[in-house]
Amino acid sequence: MDLFEDFLVLSERRNGITQLRIRQWKGDYHYIDFGEEAYMVYVSINPDFDTDWLRIGYMSLTTPNTTYDYNMKTRELKMLKQQEVVGDFKPENYHSERLYATVRDGVRVPISLVYRKGFAKDGSQPLLLYGYGSYNHSMEPYFSSVRLSLLDRGFAFAIAHIRGGEEMGRYWYEDGKLLKKKKNTFTDFIDCAEHLVANRYTSPEKLFAMGGSAGSIPADGRHREHAPGTCGGES
Repeated sequence: MDLFEDFLVLSERRNGITQLRIRQWKGDYHYIDFGEEAYMVYVSINPDFDTDWLRIGYMSLTTPNTTYDYNMKTRELKMLKQQEVVGDFKPENYHSERLYATVRDGVRVPISLVYRKGFAKDGSQPLLLYGYGSYNHSMEPYFSSVRLSLLDRGFAFAIAHIRGGEEMGRYWYEDGKLLKKKKNTFTDFIDCAEHLVANRYTSPEKLFAMGGSAGSIPADGRHREHAPGTCGGES
């Protein structure tokens, strides 16, 4: 929480997405609407106590890291600075989605997805699925300029927010550690992949998977050996 003379700002998670709730001490509350399904937002440095303006940081799968000032009274969102992306990048050329895969034990696992507009959802397109799911680290739907080359060549990129992270709360982490690691974390990843195939975002022949460090343990549960001084490999 962040306190101001006339406002309380709460950073919350709803369905794994961070949201900012603005409450006026002598009034009602509202959430800041960013107009995207998958994004990350955080409260930045706000040294002034008696102010209507909130400094925040924001990015999404289609929006580079951006600094905004938000007027908590009038709800005006004013962009101050945005990460420069070299080339002819235009956010409007890309589209992101937030999906939910119902996995084998009935739990709904979020998937963040981005692709260039014109992407055909007929099973013919390639897709790269990334997962981590360890150490209660939440994988945010973050922007990456390096990823654009992949999207421009027809790929979709998806993040499976599998158990072991903490996107959905503490239980999400507890259900993906120790004896529950192989039971949930890896089967969540498999079921997310099957959900994307079933909904024709890709096909088994054009589906690629990637994970690093604790996110790249093979299906038999054993760590791969890796060179000294590294944190693991990719699979």
